[in-house]
Amino acid sequence: MRHRLSLIWAMFAVCLLAFSPAMAQDIRVQNYKNTVDGLVGRWAAAEIALASKLSPILDELTQKRAISNPTDADKTRIADLQRQRDDIAKQMDNESDNLRLELLIVEVQPGAPERDLVVLPDWLKQIVKEKGIPTGKGVTIVPDASFDVKALKLKSFSVGLRFNWM
Repeated sequence: MRHRLSLIWAMFAVCLLAFSPAMAQDIRVQNYKNTVDGLVGRWAAAEIALASKLSPILDELTQKRAISNPTDADKTRIADLQRQRDDIAKQMDNESDNLRLELLIVEVQPGAPERDLVVLPDWLKQIVKEKGIPTGKGVTIVPDASFDVKALKLKSFSVGLRFNWM
């Protein structure tokens, strides 16, 4: 009975020692993910606010373009709406550029396991799609990412916003 108890305690100690470095390394990747999650959340909030401004502009622009014989006032309004649409598109692109720069600055703490780092680009693309702006009304999100495992940082990241307007 004593041998069994000693054997169980020895196995428990070996398991504890064997898995503790893996747990410590996983926390490094988890901290990176939490930081990235916060950055993407801030970006998504800004993009959603801009998208909510863009939606009524696109609706009105569609209505104005549907007029068969537009007046001079309608033509002026169409030009104004196109300018507003383009301004908001530039602001959305600027937010995406800011996100890209912030993500390129963030690094994983040294010692993180490579097996956990290999999946980061796919995870990052998925989180951008999940938290990003609701697509529709001619706006499509196209995320792309690659991770440099040796340098422990994001090598490249882009969030393309495709605007499909008439």
